[in-house]
Amino acid sequence: MEQNKLVIMNEKFNKEGSEEEIEGLTVMVDGVIKQAFDIIKSNKDYDTYTEVLGDVIFAGIKTIVNDDRKIT
Repeated sequence: MEQNKLVIMNEKFNKEGSEEEIEGLTVMVDGVIKQAFDIIKSNKDYDTYTEVLGDVIFAGIKTIVNDDRKIT
């Protein structure tokens, strides 16, 4: 895998007990992403990449939502 490449696989699932279709994402933790996750995991006492990813996503969403720049 290239050093600066992020691979995310997408799959559709039917939500249990419903006809609603939802998307499932798989993130390949490799290269610079793995290096960054390893640093975060070690420095912040995370046990798994899943914990790191969850906080990275929520921190990123918060940053984007609070960004004063207009997205067009």
